[in-house]
Amino acid sequence: MASTVKHIRSALAGRTPTTSQLELGELAINTTDGKLFVKKSVSGTESIVEIGASSGPSGPILQSKQTIAENITLTSGYNGLSVGPVEIDNSYTVTVPSSASWAII
Repeated sequence: MASTVKHIRSALAGRTPTTSQLELGELAINTTDGKLFVKKSVSGTESIVEIGASSGPSGPILQSKQTIAENITLTSGYNGLSVGPVEIDNSYTVTVPSSASWAII
């Protein structure tokens, strides 16, 4: 007999799971936005990562959001690039390890 596997899910637009809502490696789906998320851990720092293609505008010009509304930790040994101006919403942080750099141009 076949089994049905149901992942954590939300039908509220813009809803993203938190690290306390998912187990390491567990998947979550936002059925309204069509986004898939997974919880990961790098050097003991847990975060939620969106899986799949960007839902933002596409075409010959790469576009980036002007407001950061989530906690972001750059992966050690990787660099980040944003096009400014960039604003970080209250209570959110961007963590840049000593072996990485983040440039805003």
